[in-house]
Amino acid sequence: MSIESLLDNIEDVLENSKNVPFSSKISVDGEEIKTIIEDIRLNMPDELMKARKIASERRDILDAAQATSEEIIAQARDKAKVIVSEHEITKKAEENAADILQQARTQATEIIEQARATASDMTEQAQKWASDLRTSAGEYVENIVATADEALTNSVNEIRKARMSLRSAAQQSKED
Repeated sequence: MSIESLLDNIEDVLENSKNVPFSSKISVDGEEIKTIIEDIRLNMPDELMKARKIASERRDILDAAQATSEEIIAQARDKAKVIVSEHEITKKAEENAADILQQARTQATEIIEQARATASDMTEQAQKWASDLRTSAGEYVENIVATADEALTNSVNEIRKARMSLRSAAQQSKED
């Protein structure tokens, strides 16, 4: 179950709670709220696993870029060898080979830099998303718990007042 659906469950519990007689407060099932909060804590690692998966994809992108660059360099070397062996003028062939090799290295460097930038952006976005999600969930749960605590405290105070009124009424009826 996702964290969002668990938070929706807390809202449902609050919306379906009964009003406390003679007050504007509600009575909530504390155990049910605690169970949902525990489920939220258990589901947090799923969100963290998603962030780890993004980091793993980042490594895969870098590995693929490295493999591509090595392949380009190998192709450039092969092409350079072919050029040298096919032409009588070795010096010209060596110059061409060096140019091709340099171009391949430049291309490989650009591919790696682009892959690192993309992976870095993905990692930053995943970390921000996970951080925002943790912060929002924490604030929401804290708000729900504070509201539930206030409702429970007010309910206890109302019950105490009602008991005091009943005691006073009982004493008055004994005195009369």
